[in-house]
Amino acid sequence: MTSFDAPASGTANTVPGAAPPAYNPAETIATLANMLNAMVNLSGGSAPSPSPASASPAPAVVAAAPVAAAPVAPTVAPAVAPLSLRTQGPWLAGLLFIVVPTQHLQAVPEDPIADGEEHPVWYAITRGRHIGITLSNPFALAAIVGVSGGHMKKYKTQILALQAFNDSLTLGMVAVLP
Repeated sequence: MTSFDAPASGTANTVPGAAPPAYNPAETIATLANMLNAMVNLSGGSAPSPSPASASPAPAVVAAAPVAAAPVAPTVAPAVAPLSLRTQGPWLAGLLFIVVPTQHLQAVPEDPIADGEEHPVWYAITRGRHIGITLSNPFALAAIVGVSGGHMKKYKTQILALQAFNDSLTLGMVAVLP
């Protein structure tokens, strides 16, 4: 029987002794855009094409066997702009930014809540890879996980999240961190 040595640390795709890849904001943005597209596609919606990745080499990935996909009927594009990480205004709730806003964020209209539906949770991200107010827990977590000094908090209403974010902005406590 043949025995194989277990990797010293990490996964089998890592090279022993190699430094971990450096943080690349453009690659993070492309990864988040691809995650959003995958979530929208899984839910039966449509999504814009992902932004191009950075010029840095991609890690080695073992490809899975191709799976035949059922044809999807064309859908109408949503009336609102897709979620993206922005570098300029409009400074609105529901958008995420990779720069500190120059003005307070403004509220956006919310969909009415039907009987029996749960009230949406709003996340105010004041310190992280990206900042802003969002309904998306995965985007909020992606902003702070692994970031020293990252901060987010969930609120029951958009107004409470806006107040907290804008108060932090006024006090100079909002920052985009590496």
